[in-house]
Amino acid sequence: MDLSNIINEVNGYIWAMPVILLLLGVSLAYCVAMGFGTLRNWRLQFKLLFSGASGSAEGISPLQTFCAVAAYRVAVGNIGGVCVAILYGGPGALFWMVVTSLITSAIAYAENSLGQLYKVRQDGQYRGGPYNYMESGLGWRPLAVVFALLALVAVPLFVSGAGANNIGMAFQNSLGINPAYTGIVVSFLLFLVISGGVRRIAKFSSVIVPVMTFLYLTMTVVLMVMNYDKIAGIVQMVVSSAFSADSVYGGLFGSAVSYGVKRAVNSSGAGMGETPPQAAAAESPHPAEQGLINAFTVYIDVTVCLCSGFMVLITDCFNVLGRDGAVMHVGAGSAVMAEQAATGTVGVVWVQEACNTVLPTFGGIIVAFSLLFFAFSTTVAYYYEGESGLAYLARNKSQKERDKLIWILRVAQPLMFFVWFNVTAATAWAVSEIALGLMIWVNGIALIFLFPKVILVYKDYMAQIKAGVAQPHFNPHKLGIKNADVWMDLNKETIRTYARRYKAEQEAAEAAKALAVHEDGVAMPRPR
Repeated sequence: MDLSNIINEVNGYIWAMPVILLLLGVSLAYCVAMGFGTLRNWRLQFKLLFSGASGSAEGISPLQTFCAVAAYRVAVGNIGGVCVAILYGGPGALFWMVVTSLITSAIAYAENSLGQLYKVRQDGQYRGGPYNYMESGLGWRPLAVVFALLALVAVPLFVSGAGANNIGMAFQNSLGINPAYTGIVVSFLLFLVISGGVRRIAKFSSVIVPVMTFLYLTMTVVLMVMNYDKIAGIVQMVVSSAFSADSVYGGLFGSAVSYGVKRAVNSSGAGMGETPPQAAAAESPHPAEQGLINAFTVYIDVTVCLCSGFMVLITDCFNVLGRDGAVMHVGAGSAVMAEQAATGTVGVVWVQEACNTVLPTFGGIIVAFSLLFFAFSTTVAYYYEGESGLAYLARNKSQKERDKLIWILRVAQPLMFFVWFNVTAATAWAVSEIALGLMIWVNGIALIFLFPKVILVYKDYMAQIKAGVAQPHFNPHKLGIKNADVWMDLNKETIRTYARRYKAEQEAAEAAKALAVHEDGVAMPRPR
């Protein structure tokens, strides 16, 4: 058995049904406990996005954090991953991708609010992540170390493989550029961005995320307008296929659910523990606030997935495999689809060919650059996850020693990124999924045991919102939460103000009670 077969076999074991059930089960539990708050409170989330703090010497703004998290979520999985889901699960897989992404917004809230809850000050900035809440929230230091090692090695060096490979594939398909040449240029640009640390990463993300999303949405709108008469039929096909009612793809119900869920999990990244470091870096008065803001990124993730899915479906630039592995549909929208079916290839090329049907050649180039933005910005986010894991592992070393180790990572990731431009797509995807699957197992188990704290923090924030508090604040001592003392310093003035107000109210109540007592010592009824 060669190495690629071993990698694929290991990937199959890690991504078996148990890990899917783990993630969905935890997500549904959080959804119910929060009354589906991450979906109902979208107006509040949008408001918080633009009304939060502007950042400080130690932290970045909530909007910058949102963009950094969105940059992580919107990646190759939103383009190539959607095509993989359709290949194995039929059009109905797109429906289950959307449903799963919406549900996992709850677990996205949980891990991001925990990232804020247990953040620490280190080297003049806020640091945090799953390793912090595993150690400080659960006392599981060995598990925290394991996750930090995964974050340091697996994420920046291996998870980025699928992105690099698809960038090379996209530019080779649209412009005929050798992937090795593309890899040299993109890897050098990657080094320029990550070498500036969290602030340069945040500034880069806050610019590139709106641009890349707008570019992709514009291409989708153009394509949909040119094929407006097919929209109703495609929607009907997706929904009927999702519930085994379609005459052609109805027999793929199980595959539609399985691949739709799997690709959605891989696309959004919710539950993998990769976004809490960005959440921890934000300047925020309450952990729940940043959790809600970052959970809002799911809407961008869902939108881009829908764009990719509808573009390939409406132009018939997609292939589908039957349950027996034989090709049951070859797209007629492009001659390339027959080649893809013959070689068993799937990925960004489908979307490029879909766009080429309305904008020959130029459409594929637009998709290539969109993918470059998506994958590149995600890889930048992957770097920061690795840096945060390294900072945790080296927390007992001097700042000078930590800085040296961080610079080694800043050089190592671009070099490894270049390597991934020169391997097969199947190997790149499999290695990436193995790393992500391991992280889900570790982080998912921790999120089960941290459930009470997450809900406690959420209810505290929502209670202050309902009480009309203009700016809810967090006091861990009031909720009985330990090892989160950084918040007592961050909100010390607000906590003192509320303490004085509470004391004054108590004194006023005691005075009123004393006045209600009759001279003979008998308590008189107080006026209503």
